Amino acid sequence: MKRILLAAGAVLLIAAGPSPDAPFRVAVIGGEGACTVPAAAAPAGERAYAEHLQARLGREVRVCRYPDTAAAARALAAGEVDLAPLDPVAYAPVADKVRPVMTVREKGALTRVPAILAVKAGAPQRALEDMRGSRLVFGGRMTAALDLPKHTLAQHGAGDGFFAAEAVAADEATALADLRAGRADGAVLHAGAWRRQCRGDSPADQPCKDLAVIWMARPRADLAMATRGDITDPERFRLVGVHVSMHLEAPEAFTWATQGFTPAAESFEPSEAGALSLAQMQ
Repeated sequence: MKRILLAAGAVLLIAAGPSPDAPFRVAVIGGEGACTVPAAAAPAGERAYAEHLQARLGREVRVCRYPDTAAAARALAAGEVDLAPLDPVAYAPVADKVRPVMTVREKGALTRVPAILAVKAGAPQRALEDMRGSRLVFGGRMTAALDLPKHTLAQHGAGDGFFAAEAVAADEATALADLRAGRADGAVLHAGAWRRQCRGDSPADQPCKDLAVIWMARPRADLAMATRGDITDPERFRLVGVHVSMHLEAPEAFTWATQGFTPAAESFEPSEAGALSLAQMQ
């Protein structure tokens, strides 16, 4: 497995142990060893990362090495490290003890925009599974309108062959018009498109009151930075804040911390707690 390097803000130690001066422990995937301060012979990026965090947060940073994400997940759940890179498989057994807090945005890629599936109000379909064998229409051919929703649907078990027919409308307005006219049983838009089409000029104005959303979900992340589940909101906000600006403030540290995600990483971005699961949104 390609070595995954991951780091996090030392503020998390408030939740990680009784001493506010306790070192912050960073999970690194690849190899095994005790948690140690990066030595002079360590990779330059690793040292740059530790130095950046110590300068920002005033805590010692230690690197802890694990052979794979499953081992890192167990260590995170047990409180032996404070942040670790997890994939969906490693996350599942410890989902009740850890929390994804950040993903990485790839250059030129979209954020993890929610996809929304709507039907006509009063239609018998009330869940994604109810749409099996139905006709679906997408709200355009742009990546956010087609590729991203299709990917999200496939992750939730509605891939090729699930729908009886899939059409691509010229745009989001046309997709909803096709739904209303009965040319499709369901329409899929990304969240921004749905808001544009369904937000009225006043609370009383509801352009989509004749439609019903039966499914909404973000694409599941392939990898996310996860903390212990008992992290407080102030700690989490500060942790995220240190990292979202890292690509600007400490590029060498950022490159080291994200090399296990993608070689084209652009920035860290906050994620919801369900980033590594197939949780649906309410």
